[in-house]
Amino acid sequence: MSRPDTLLVGLGVVGRAIAKVHLAANVSITIGDVDAEALESCVEELDLDPSVWQIASPRSDIEGITMIDLSHRDFVTSDARPILIESIVERLQVKQQFFQRVERCLGKDWILCSNTSTLRIGDIAGSLNDPSRLIGMHFFMPVTLRDAVEVIPTADTSAVNLAAVTEHVRRIDRSPLVVADSPGFIVNRMLSPYLNEAMLLLSQGATAEQIEQAALRFGMPLSPLELIDLIGSRTMFDAGRVYWQSFPTRIDPSPMLPAMIKKGRGGRFSGGGFYDYVDGVRSTTLAAAAMEIRDRYSRNTRVFGDDEVLDRLRLAMWIESALLLREGVAQTLEQVEIAMAGGLGYRPRGEWYASFDRIGSDVICRSIAAAAADSKSLQPPAELLELLSDHTPSESIVRFARGG
Repeated sequence: MSRPDTLLVGLGVVGRAIAKVHLAANVSITIGDVDAEALESCVEELDLDPSVWQIASPRSDIEGITMIDLSHRDFVTSDARPILIESIVERLQVKQQFFQRVERCLGKDWILCSNTSTLRIGDIAGSLNDPSRLIGMHFFMPVTLRDAVEVIPTADTSAVNLAAVTEHVRRIDRSPLVVADSPGFIVNRMLSPYLNEAMLLLSQGATAEQIEQAALRFGMPLSPLELIDLIGSRTMFDAGRVYWQSFPTRIDPSPMLPAMIKKGRGGRFSGGGFYDYVDGVRSTTLAAAAMEIRDRYSRNTRVFGDDEVLDRLRLAMWIESALLLREGVAQTLEQVEIAMAGGLGYRPRGEWYASFDRIGSDVICRSIAAAAADSKSLQPPAELLELLSDHTPSESIVRFARGG
């Protein structure tokens, strides 16, 4: 049996989902993990049809990693460059050590991809003898429902490798979104203040039901608190820490997330998070442990109107989009639209900025003024506010991104 030209290492929740996306697109893949039992469990979970898929015996081409080939019976070795996708723990030193080992084991023709959601690709690549081989390939949760994949080149990434990775993303029926190598890229850069805002609102008196309904009215597919559970408390904490360290004036980190981790509330796949889960079904109300943490960190609570909650959630993201556009993380409003729809499930697709234009500049200015004292994320640059006085929200963002 010919070996697939795609290798995925790391079979946690996200890694298993990435494997499923490849198989759904009939793309043969080798999967691997340091835990041989996790590898076998993943193969069982995939439940492959033996009339369609061939499963090879375990082997180890990389020190300490057990691998199994999953090949479609119509698989023919392609001329594409072989690609490794890493989906291991979100810690810089661990990823650097992993890629150093991989660089020694795999031939120079292999392209190395990291599924990091927060770490700069250049920081990982800097540990390699040949940093041009490394590029980011960031999938979003839930992977099977999100059709965008951020592709993150560095200054050292070769044009050939960038082209090969974007083509691979298309090969698995996803839309490549090429973005700059900046903390959080586009999606997590916008997601961090949004999720933090939800936790701040919860500790300031807004109810979980208000937060969920506001998110749904906004166009998001689920509550931001449920999204934290889906991503995982630890992963979200790591992402939030990178954001806060990179942009300390942009956020007041909620203490709820580290408290959830200490309490053992790791998320949907780790004993429950803000909500409890039974057979994948979410509880209708916050878990008792989450309510206890909410009460412990409640400060200056008051009754919130539903529109106030909605404004704080959506405007935190809108302001962040203006800042990342100005910094060149994204180049166009259309890229942000792809990130919102393909990365976060916003609907209707392509209508995110238009929704703010329908709100109007005057309303946005008033909402920002009303909420700015409660959240750093609702304190935009004065220049952006000045532009809103004479332009639509979208025009203001475009002009702000160009420098005025």
